[in-house]
Amino acid sequence: MKKNKVTLSILAEKLGLSISTISKSLKNSNEISEETKQLVVNTARKMGYKGTVEHPKAHKIIAVVIPGVVNGFFAQVLTGIEQMAAENDYKILTCLTGDSTEKESSFIESLLNNSIDGFIVAVAEESQVASNYSHFQKVLDRKIPMVMFDRVVDELECDKITNDDLLSGIRAVQFLVEKGDKQLCMISTISQLSVGKLREEGIRRQVAQYDDVLLNVITNVDEKQLDARIEDALKYDGIDAIIALDQMAGIIALNKAKELGINIPNDLQIICYSNVVTSEYSFPKMTVVDQHAVEMGNKTFTRLRNLINNLEDIKVTRVHTLKTSLLERGTTRK
Repeated sequence: MKKNKVTLSILAEKLGLSISTISKSLKNSNEISEETKQLVVNTARKMGYKGTVEHPKAHKIIAVVIPGVVNGFFAQVLTGIEQMAAENDYKILTCLTGDSTEKESSFIESLLNNSIDGFIVAVAEESQVASNYSHFQKVLDRKIPMVMFDRVVDELECDKITNDDLLSGIRAVQFLVEKGDKQLCMISTISQLSVGKLREEGIRRQVAQYDDVLLNVITNVDEKQLDARIEDALKYDGIDAIIALDQMAGIIALNKAKELGINIPNDLQIICYSNVVTSEYSFPKMTVVDQHAVEMGNKTFTRLRNLINNLEDIKVTRVHTLKTSLLERGTTRK
């Protein structure tokens, strides 16, 4: 059954205010108190009003919805967001979904009914696997600014801050082949995520450019299976180099190679994604694809702040791509 269109008169009746007051509130008129304007705008959003809404005075509170902070990458992005928030006198509500769609949706639903000026989001793994994004669409339908980063949803019309994941995969293969490696192994525990798919696509695309380079692939396995699969690859498949698409895969690969007595980097090179503490303090220190996470946090906050200050910008979707860089350390040859 089709819902009735929410009009100014319906909002007026709902709030017990005049149509003139509703109209002026939605236009952010100085004739109306900030309290009344906020009440009208919040009610209009909740009821699904589709007309133009000019944002009243911001509360300077944003919600950051991320999978967690155990993953050092998200902790670094959050640091970048907090840096910029402090400089601009904003407060942050941090919501950790644990990669659960249920928790993610619950956070969004509860925050929609509060005085939140905007959302910063990295999508939960369960949501990406199931392509379940209806809770995010509710944010957009209410014309609340939202910026996604890293794990983004192409189908949703909101601003996004990403890395050049596909190109980074291409560059990683080029680097290893130039060092003389011919038997590569790609390892991933994030193959179902958007970032993992793009990195894998870049790696496969570049390997296909060479007639004498082979690619062994280890994906879609749990941590226990991953350890065994890596051991088999190192023992029996003549692997020259490993590209680990996430930190867990990289650390397990490094530890297993050392356990088997393989000389790193002379007999085996390893490149791992994300420049977090574990990679810097591993032995030898891990060569990494640096995603510049703090910068990503800075840029994500800045974009959201600009949207909050000019809601008309919501009508135009922008995707900003940050270039990754390869930090050469002890797991690759000079």
